[in-house]
Amino acid sequence: MENKFLGKNFVFDDRLGERIGGEIIAHCHQCGKPADTHTNCRNEGCHLLFIQCEACSSKYEGCCSPACQETIHLPEEEQLVLRKGVEKGVKVFNKSRARLRPPLGE
Repeated sequence: MENKFLGKNFVFDDRLGERIGGEIIAHCHQCGKPADTHTNCRNEGCHLLFIQCEACSSKYEGCCSPACQETIHLPEEEQLVLRKGVEKGVKVFNKSRARLRPPLGE
């Protein structure tokens, strides 16, 4: 039977994705290149779930922005102070506005 599903299924475990077909139908939220790897920002005070290509993952060390990348290099005590009282629940990558602003890393 022919597979009519394109791309990846999002899964709610450490894999974050299960490839169904060989097509890549999403784009890196930082550079715009074709990508379909979901990533949680490495900055514990952010943890934004976004799509990141391998090149941007290397460049930004798994972070969603240069600011988060700087934060992960701070001593843990400073990171804890920055995280204190920050609500992460409302931080969502809004695809509807993605085309209206530059990619996350710029």
